[in-house]
Amino acid sequence: MHTALILPALFLLHTAPPELSSEYTDVEKCPRQAEEDESEGGDIPLQCEGPGGDYVLTEFYSAYDIQRQISSKSDSRFTIELRPKGQCPVLRFGSKLEWRMKEGKPFAVIQRVTCFALNKEESGPGKKLGEYLVVRGLKGFESILGDVSTKTKDANTKARAIADAAPSKR
Repeated sequence: MHTALILPALFLLHTAPPELSSEYTDVEKCPRQAEEDESEGGDIPLQCEGPGGDYVLTEFYSAYDIQRQISSKSDSRFTIELRPKGQCPVLRFGSKLEWRMKEGKPFAVIQRVTCFALNKEESGPGKKLGEYLVVRGLKGFESILGDVSTKTKDANTKARAIADAAPSKR
């Protein structure tokens, strides 16, 4: 009788999916790297290392917009932009970046992004167009790609579900 209970329990231990978790980067605490040759009017980009040491979050500015991207230190060809797929002329980012983790390694990111129209002076944000949780896969998980409107019920849970569907298939 005991053997009948132990074997199914052992089977469950071996088939359990790897644990998925989150780590967060507070972008407001990331340092700005000083540049030797900063052009007049140029802004120093913000750079923050992600968990695991292979990814770097970089934030830089254009005339009226802010841009964020994730790049790989081990593969200079890998870069992802944290922009929603829809029309978003002017962006503003939430202060926290969520890294989805599998077995201690990041595989995806989730970033809150607010989209604005360009103001009448064409110098910055105007009318708010929407707010999204932008979900992007990291190297090896590039198929992860989604935007969830923050007006959606349980938007955070849905964004994580988009990210977490890919590693469970691997």
